[in-house]
Amino acid sequence: MIYESRLELARLLLADFDRVRRILAQPFLLEADVAGARRRHVPDYLLLSDDGPVVVDVKPARLLAKPEVALTFAWTRLVVESRGWRFQIASEPAEPGLSNVRFLTVSGFVGWPACLPGTASVGAGVHSTGGQVHLVGDLEELS
Repeated sequence: MIYESRLELARLLLADFDRVRRILAQPFLLEADVAGARRRHVPDYLLLSDDGPVVVDVKPARLLAKPEVALTFAWTRLVVESRGWRFQIASEPAEPGLSNVRFLTVSGFVGWPACLPGTASVGAGVHSTGGQVHLVGDLEELS
């Protein structure tokens, strides 16, 4: 599974305990006109579970108050939730819980069933125009 930081890896480890069936890294491009400007954003992950899709953006907590980050996550949330999907911002997890997850993962208690080869789709999937999401290809059957 693709991850670009230790923070993203931490979120992937925690996904094992969220009963996630499938994880797609950088699954789609969102585009929208926001405040008079064309905005583009590629979320970090799409988690698929029996509870429905969850779009996840991973960002250190210290950066969440930056205006550009807050604006991006605000319009991303609107677009994602308009589909009936959930949106989650993942920052630094609580250390005791993350340490336990790492221990259980390393000890073999939990595998990576959600991350089978071929499940990541970088830069493909959903395309959004004007705040609306258009599904492309295989993701059509996931919604």
